[in-house]
Amino acid sequence: MSINQMGTSKSTLNLEEMVVYYQKQLREDALYYLGKRGIEQETIEMFRIGFDPGKIGFYVSPNQWGDYFENRIIIPVTNAQEVIVDLIGRSIDHREPKYKSLTGEDFMFNEEILEDTEDVILCNGVFDVLSLAQARLPGVSVPYWLGFKETHVELLKDKRVFICMGNDELGRRESVRIQTMLQQAAKETYIVHLPETIRDVNDFFVRAQNPLETFIEILNQTMEDTMMVPVAPDSNHITIYTEEYMKRYRGQVSGTPSGIAKLDEALFGGFGCGLYLLTGAASIGKSMLMKQMADHIALDGTPVIYVSWDMTGFELWARSIARILGVEPQLVMSGKIDPDQIGAANAQYIPISKMLWTLECSMETTLEKVIASIGKIAMVVGKMPIVFIDHLQRVPIVGGKSLPATAAERNTMITYALKQWSKEANVTVIAAMPVGDNIPISIPEGVEASADVIMLLNPQGLSVNGEEQHIALQLLKNRNGSLVQIPLVFQHQKAFFSQ
Repeated sequence: MSINQMGTSKSTLNLEEMVVYYQKQLREDALYYLGKRGIEQETIEMFRIGFDPGKIGFYVSPNQWGDYFENRIIIPVTNAQEVIVDLIGRSIDHREPKYKSLTGEDFMFNEEILEDTEDVILCNGVFDVLSLAQARLPGVSVPYWLGFKETHVELLKDKRVFICMGNDELGRRESVRIQTMLQQAAKETYIVHLPETIRDVNDFFVRAQNPLETFIEILNQTMEDTMMVPVAPDSNHITIYTEEYMKRYRGQVSGTPSGIAKLDEALFGGFGCGLYLLTGAASIGKSMLMKQMADHIALDGTPVIYVSWDMTGFELWARSIARILGVEPQLVMSGKIDPDQIGAANAQYIPISKMLWTLECSMETTLEKVIASIGKIAMVVGKMPIVFIDHLQRVPIVGGKSLPATAAERNTMITYALKQWSKEANVTVIAAMPVGDNIPISIPEGVEASADVIMLLNPQGLSVNGEEQHIALQLLKNRNGSLVQIPLVFQHQKAFFSQ
């Protein structure tokens, strides 16, 4: 898919008309679900909440949405001018993803209240905000699939912000991250801790006795504690640290497995949020290995975006099909394989392709455009995908006061931008970066500082009969783990890396 094909044409969407339709579809099972979440009729009407039974026939070029929102509560999203910019669908059964976005807009839910309040409660989800609105408290949220970013920081400038995310390990980590981002912009920031058995703000208002009174007490106590000790001591983070330790003690890894067991072990379970660089000489197999990892992750049910300035979508597909068939990619690309075999391989590839998006980029496609497209895909699938970038040297740099004078400066600029984005959006980025044939290799200091993990594909001798080559996957940098060397065999005839 080309970047230019990404996104929905807003001119083809009449969001106001859709909202009116969905409001009319509210029925007993939807109202029952809203009731379980503690949402009252007045709030339903105020936020214009609706429902999609799955029989609407709206069309959006070039696709038909059809049952896109089937069996979902529909919540309109408005901007500061109270114009509808998106629709969010929340499933009322067990289907995934729980949330879907229609237009892929980057937003802060309930943003319009910010003009009239100095105090605001920043929550994790739209139902948290609905609960606060019922209690006449000012709340906003940035959905988890968007991630809290610098654009959201600007909206909260000079506000007194009470951060009240999910009451679990991820929520506590996210609260600390957001507070750090808001430190220079917000007037004051407070991290609000809910009682232990409560999941989030919505859960609190459903289950707590006298929820409004109790919640106000929690806010006041949070302010008093913070005023006594303006900078939180490490004791406030012991719960987070202990939770992380116990996960490792029990072997409950939280990373995304790459498909290479020894690499996953060195990375404490697989890829986590951050920037991973895969380096090596030209034609050593970096793209092949990244596509193999991408397919493995997608097959496991995790959304993946493969961004390429180097290969076309067809070329990348051919590598996957070749690996499935156990043949050289050139045979697929040159049309030398029997069509029936291609059809059989496609049948195996379909489960991968449902969780994989390939973005073909040109030299006019900037990193900013790519990030915007990734954000829109994340909103559709309901979570942030794992991102592969192939490769750094092709990423164009445009604008700015001055362009980098050397390749090292250029790579440093790109890796720094990717690192900042991975941190801001809480996303995993795996990028290929060619290096020279000389050993030891030379990695620019700025690149090394930006990357969390640097991996090198290092050939171990000549290939055997042109069919197999022993290659070491070396971890040159591993921010929180050991530097290891993992022996791999690159099977040229099967387009596959094995251990």
